[in-house]
Amino acid sequence: MPFDKIQLFLETNPEYAWFLVFLFGFMESMIITGSFMPSAILFSLCIYLYNTELLTLPWICTIAFAGSHLGDISGFLVGKIFGPSFMASNFLQKRQKGIQRTQKFLNRFGPYTVVIGRFIPAIRPLVPFLLGITDLELKRFYIADIIACFAWACALALLVISVGPIFT
Repeated sequence: MPFDKIQLFLETNPEYAWFLVFLFGFMESMIITGSFMPSAILFSLCIYLYNTELLTLPWICTIAFAGSHLGDISGFLVGKIFGPSFMASNFLQKRQKGIQRTQKFLNRFGPYTVVIGRFIPAIRPLVPFLLGITDLELKRFYIADIIACFAWACALALLVISVGPIFT
């Protein structure tokens, strides 16, 4: 979806600005949609909303935080529910050595992986899903994800403040 269409939609429906921030925050974090949903759309949306003053920066970051956190939790739970059958597939049975190394790494550094993965767009939607497949408890993931999403929302605010004026 070109950003021009989103911009046109917001010009005629500014009351849905918060919903779009939440939706794109969720979609870029969720395992299914995050694989093809670029982070640039959410970033561009946040800059647009900040520059046009449709939403204040604290609201933008809070709503993006909530959407991304819900997307991460959903991806984690998808991994917990569907992960075992996914791991038993013929495709992955042939790659057990690499999978075992990955699981060993994730078991050892799981919570840290959440924080690092939040800042790397290419793996952002995969990390919660993969951690859901491991033995990581939901409580540990939840705490690590709260920290990661908060740090990410602060970084988003800094980027919007620093890059936003270029587009006014």
